[in-house]
Amino acid sequence: LIERYGANVIGIGRSEEKMLTLTNRLRDRAGQFSYRLFDVACQQSWKAFAQELQDENIAVTLLIHNAGVFPTFQRVEDTSVDTIQTVMQTNFYSAVYGNRALMGQIFARDNGGIVHISSSAALCTIVGTAAYSSSKSALESYVEAFALENKGKYVGIIYPGTTKTELFRNDEQTKDSALDKIAMPAEKMAKKIAKKIYKRKKRAIVGWDAKMMNFTAKILPVKGPALICSVMKKAKSKVFKNVFKD
Repeated sequence: LIERYGANVIGIGRSEEKMLTLTNRLRDRAGQFSYRLFDVACQQSWKAFAQELQDENIAVTLLIHNAGVFPTFQRVEDTSVDTIQTVMQTNFYSAVYGNRALMGQIFARDNGGIVHISSSAALCTIVGTAAYSSSKSALESYVEAFALENKGKYVGIIYPGTTKTELFRNDEQTKDSALDKIAMPAEKMAKKIAKKIYKRKKRAIVGWDAKMMNFTAKILPVKGPALICSVMKKAKSKVFKNVFKD
């Protein structure tokens, strides 16, 4: 957004190390980037951030919800309630909190907009992703209602396919797996998403695997996911070790 579209960006996250790394990478454009350190799953932090923007007379044009957490691939009975709650807080409730805090400021501007990064998992659930898929599906339904209630405003949702980010950083089974190999490089995915946002697309599917999952689920809503499950099992990839225990 900074390098290609000349935007001024405020990054939100918990890792100052990542923020400083990005600042250094931007070099002479570092002045177009600032950051705030807080957990997006904390509603009070969003309220404080919104107040800070007002106090400092900073006008926000676009809010992009991109935070995501993915637990290891595991069966429903092996997924703890705490895990599901954590995933829902980051992947779903963070968007709810952010929108409630900032939508008034953003929609007051003619070109204001809010974009939510969902996942191909919301288009076609696959085994071993109950917590993640349900959080992204919840986000999808929430955005659909949000958009309908705010016609004339830019409320978007984007479904990226598998991306080589740090989403799987705690999953040793995913490293160097077939899933890791088909993942789109993060920077390439970011460029594609930014282009969709620039064109103010309200719904976009990015990545060949995401488009395939969407097509499969639409044509064969019951047998399609079952077919994908069968292919995953026959592949015998280590990434699904905890899903297909037999």
